[in-house]
Amino acid sequence: MDYINPLLLICLCIIPTGHGNDVNHDTCNKDNSDNCYESLSTTKNCNYDVIPLTKTFGANIQGIDLKTISNECARNLREEAYMYRFLLFKNQTLPWQKQIHVTSLFGTPFQETSSINRKKYDKNPDPRLGIFSNDHKAGLVGIGIEGWHVDGNIFEMPHLFTLIYCVHANSNGPTLIVPLKEIVDMFSTKEREYLENILFVSAFNSSVQIPLLYKHPFRNDDTIMIALGKLSGQYLQLNSDSNDNPYNQLSVEETKYIQDLLHAKLLASNLIYSVNYDPGDFLMIHNPSVAHIAGPGTQTPSEISGLRLIHRSTVIGEIIPSKSTNIQYECSSFPPFEDEYCLFSLKGSVYYPRIGYYDNQTTARNRCKNINKYSDLAKIYTKGWNDIATKIISKTKVPHWLNATNPQDTDIYWDENKGLFSNWDPTSGQPNDHDGIEDCVVIGPSGYWFDLPCSGPKTALGTDRAPVMLWDGEREMRNVYPLCGIQKKYL
Repeated sequence: MDYINPLLLICLCIIPTGHGNDVNHDTCNKDNSDNCYESLSTTKNCNYDVIPLTKTFGANIQGIDLKTISNECARNLREEAYMYRFLLFKNQTLPWQKQIHVTSLFGTPFQETSSINRKKYDKNPDPRLGIFSNDHKAGLVGIGIEGWHVDGNIFEMPHLFTLIYCVHANSNGPTLIVPLKEIVDMFSTKEREYLENILFVSAFNSSVQIPLLYKHPFRNDDTIMIALGKLSGQYLQLNSDSNDNPYNQLSVEETKYIQDLLHAKLLASNLIYSVNYDPGDFLMIHNPSVAHIAGPGTQTPSEISGLRLIHRSTVIGEIIPSKSTNIQYECSSFPPFEDEYCLFSLKGSVYYPRIGYYDNQTTARNRCKNINKYSDLAKIYTKGWNDIATKIISKTKVPHWLNATNPQDTDIYWDENKGLFSNWDPTSGQPNDHDGIEDCVVIGPSGYWFDLPCSGPKTALGTDRAPVMLWDGEREMRNVYPLCGIQKKYL
């Protein structure tokens, strides 16, 4: 292989103004503290560290050999991918047979050679493998450069995961990735109202008609069906004036207007992450959460930039995109809410695969707002509301954050307002500031309340990272999930 300057193979991150683009995200120090995070320690039966790559999305998974992972470990990594949206594993050695095996641990591998929008490579050893290159003798060329996209856009259920293994890296052949929830948040009210009535149509399979904006099938937050350029057919728009013809086909120009709007938001987001590969890098992309594109330089001739050789496999989709979620709401009009107020758990929308690693209270509040901008952590003003909350958490068997603080004694505050009702656990003498200051509140077994640090997991030597609770006769450490509340009129 030709010599490649290793400085050109560093993963770069395009991040908000005020942060440098040349940060090594694998190392935390005083010079780049805004862009790095404390490594998470290993988890039982699946030893790895998680190093977030940005404050928004992406993580470097360290200390794991993908060839040796178990089904349990694959489930953990799958959930990490739901949360971080893409994962990068460096220094892997994966013959194509092993890549297919690893892919099967994450779901059902897609038959890559069956794609109707792609030429065939006659040296491909397995139909579940795609071989892409900047040299037609080594693999298919010109793949992934058509436009920003999610993979599987020719199917009713777009692919769940895209798995890319770098065999050879050229000097400027990145994969660019952008988070989609944040792009949805950039739309104005007028833009959002318009796009809510649009269906994406695949250019290569016109029977694929998917809501352009829909709810993420696992996270339940907002996302977009992205497939720009020649990957899109002519979009459809809801026709509310006709029952016989519920959708009108947009013109080529109208479709391009929407594509240009999406493209402009992607570029203006300042959130594009650039993965410039090293040989042995393995990239796991969670398709419903991000869009990606083969970046500039991926097709530069190998005699100029060096050989680029990528093995790609994908996991087929499992859920048809929809505007509905699987969240279950429990609503009532107990005081002080004259209009109905609803409680709901995010146990099935956020994922903490390692015990002792979960969100702090502030992040938990943001998780609620990600589902609906009008929601927040739940406020439990009365016994009636506590009974509803107890019903919810009895099904999940995990503690949940409340939107409450406990600054002193047994006092409860909901934002700035002092509460009149509380339900502290009497057995453990709550609130007890067991391991130092515990000034936030979680609801646990039988609807009893416990104090906990607002900062989330405890890190001091000798302390339990997560609360230890007796639940249905089993005393064990459990992660804390968000319990959210919202007025019913906003649902």
